[in-house]
Amino acid sequence: MHEDVDDAIYHYKKAVTLSPKRPEIYYNLGNALCSKSDYDNAIGAYALAIEFDTSNAQAFYNLGNALYMLNRVSDAVKAYLHALEINPAAPETHFNLASAYTDLEDFKGAIKHYNRSIEHDSKNTETYVCLA
Repeated sequence: MHEDVDDAIYHYKKAVTLSPKRPEIYYNLGNALCSKSDYDNAIGAYALAIEFDTSNAQAFYNLGNALYMLNRVSDAVKAYLHALEINPAAPETHFNLASAYTDLEDFKGAIKHYNRSIEHDSKNTETYVCLA
């Protein structure tokens, strides 16, 4: 699998040199880099995707995930909040934001967003476990 991901990364980087203002290329590059746990470079790719398309909630969400993986929890919170400004009905974003708030010991914020996650996806068992 890593060879396929390495090939994808190579081709996305080549595509960026040819079309440096296409946000979807940076977004896909970020996803490929994350799949290899290269979160530092993924953060840069997501930041460029967002620079060229500030309405991409998924790019903000993935940016938050990459930041979270590097234990940059406060920065992850900011990215998740931006994602929710664009798409407030995303249960996975509410869930991850709640988890980040838990890490920051902001339990009021965590409970709020776990509940919002449930409002948008009442069948996610993990959310109920986290609220318990």
